[in-house]
Amino acid sequence: ADSTAAALGTALKSCGKLEKVDICLYRTKLTDQGGQALAAGLNRPELQDLDLRLFDTAVGDGTAEALAQSVRVLSKLTKAAVMLYSTKLTDQGGQALVAGLNRPE
Repeated sequence: ADSTAAALGTALKSCGKLEKVDICLYRTKLTDQGGQALAAGLNRPELQDLDLRLFDTAVGDGTAEALAQSVRVLSKLTKAAVMLYSTKLTDQGGQALVAGLNRPE
């Protein structure tokens, strides 16, 4: 699962213009290593719409923090749905992700 997520992250980086991303990974063995690689691929300045669902995986705070760093720089992001449940995420990772998603008005 981690190598697949890393490949997906690399593919996202190499796409031309990417305005919308919809990814659902369900019941995989995805860990923070793959989650962080996937998050790196989401660091696309033109991204406007993000829908990311990671259910029943082993991702945790490292993935949440990497996602926070990636989405923080998405100046054109107008819609974001990030759902992480049945993961190893703790309050620390959740708070980091919320901080990354918060946009100044």
